Amino acid sequence: MRNVNRTSLRTAVALAVLLFVGGCAWQRIPDAPEYTFEDPIPLKVGVILSEGQSSAAYGPQVISEWREMRLFKSLVYPYRHGDNVDAVMKLSITGKWEGAGVGAGLVTGLTLGLAGTAVGPSMTGNHDALAIIDKSTNELGRYSVHVTSAVEWGMAANSSDVAAKADTLQIKRIAFELAKKIRADMFKHEPTTADEPLEP
Repeated sequence: MRNVNRTSLRTAVALAVLLFVGGCAWQRIPDAPEYTFEDPIPLKVGVILSEGQSSAAYGPQVISEWREMRLFKSLVYPYRHGDNVDAVMKLSITGKWEGAGVGAGLVTGLTLGLAGTAVGPSMTGNHDALAIIDKSTNELGRYSVHVTSAVEWGMAANSSDVAAKADTLQIKRIAFELAKKIRADMFKHEPTTADEPLEP
């Protein structure tokens, strides 16, 4: 009888641990924007990234997103002086993620895990991006966006996985928001390539 009771107790404990861990492995990450752009802006653009951690970390991937959505006819990155392009873009990204994991973990601990499915670590990313596009000596446009994203996850969730998804979300949102502004302005002014003279 004692063996049966011990086995039942171990089974109950194992089930409780599985339920606790499973219940705390949730992630709340907003969906990334979906791209619907089709016609590219008829310009071959070279891109220069500003110095800074956020520009270095996010800049190349933002450019990759623009290539995927066909924002411009062509993007040259990294741009070097003398490259054959129609315009040059200077792209700057600043900002950071700020977390609130300590307080959330304390709340979960004080309630013996009962709040694990509702309360967990969280972080918010605030980033500013600025794109300045020059053609010869003229500034074609200056475009800026501020992007804020918030994510949450349970205490047993894979934090590395959450961080990767959060970065991907922020990159896609920066690319999307900047692209909307650039496209709206560029098509309003009907840009032309260097080998296509303006009609009188």
